[in-house]
Amino acid sequence: MRLPFAIPSLPRARSRPSDVDADRTGVVEVDAPLFDEALLARLRHLVLISSRATSEGLAGEHRSRRRGASPEFADFKSYSQGDDFRRIDWNTYARLDGLFVRLSEVTTELTIHVLLDMSNSMDWRGSNRVPTKSAYARRIGGALGYMALWHFDRLVVTPFGESLAPSFGPVQGRSNVVPLLRHLERLQPLGQTSIAETLERYVRSRRRPGMLVVISDLLSGEPEELRPVLRILAARGWQVLVMHVLDPAEVTPALAARYLGADQRSSAGVTPPAELLDVESGERLRLSPTDGVLARYAEAIGAWLEQIESFCTDERADYLRLTTDLPVETILLRMLYERGMVE
Repeated sequence: MRLPFAIPSLPRARSRPSDVDADRTGVVEVDAPLFDEALLARLRHLVLISSRATSEGLAGEHRSRRRGASPEFADFKSYSQGDDFRRIDWNTYARLDGLFVRLSEVTTELTIHVLLDMSNSMDWRGSNRVPTKSAYARRIGGALGYMALWHFDRLVVTPFGESLAPSFGPVQGRSNVVPLLRHLERLQPLGQTSIAETLERYVRSRRRPGMLVVISDLLSGEPEELRPVLRILAARGWQVLVMHVLDPAEVTPALAARYLGADQRSSAGVTPPAELLDVESGERLRLSPTDGVLARYAEAIGAWLEQIESFCTDERADYLRLTTDLPVETILLRMLYERGMVE
């Protein structure tokens, strides 16, 4: 993300001292495990829904548009030469004096691809009261993977940084839940990244489309670079969900000001300078977080978020903006449900 003025992107920056809230309140949150049993029990009742990316492969729990010989009744059609006469509905014949064949739905699997951003900018938080973006993203990815495996969908989870890391999967079945969560717990930061190049490289290596979930802070390049890649994904039949993970300090002006020490002004009204460190490139910058600088940052971050959401909407990709202070249950049980992505 390049802001239209001379300060680096706050989400990639770290001021010194870094544990601002810990120093002021004495409260330091210990990162919780990825899941607890109560959440897993709730996830078992949720099923991911794909509007256009169902694979006609192995049997699963998703209803297909293709009609076949499954016992699940779907509809009638008039009998024509070549139809299986054993599927003629004789009760309908007695009522309507015509031959009709019973059609049934074929249940199919859904292939779910989770692309998980593990670049250095994800290994950051503006306060010890919230998890890092990386930990939060892994919890979301694990929850989606849990739902997929519980309902016998095929799952692929691929971390990425400067390049695509080895994938977990493709796997299928409930026996893979524990290996999935252990795999996510072991992931480490993978340096810098390019979201657009990563998406294009990943899709190019896949023959069949599926549901593609991108979990990232999207701090890579310019927002315009996403548009052509999203357009290619839609044209190839992929259903794309972009889960934009952000720290509250990145999008809340008051928290950003506090993080940069703007509330530590001297009696003369002078704001002490802050040193910012880009955690991916290693570049440093000193600045004074004046009211003018903070106002311009708030304006720029708002425009950046609107641009990303607009591009996703234009290219038929679902978009969810998440901050790490939201409980994971809120995302999975309410936000996705409201958008018709789970049932």
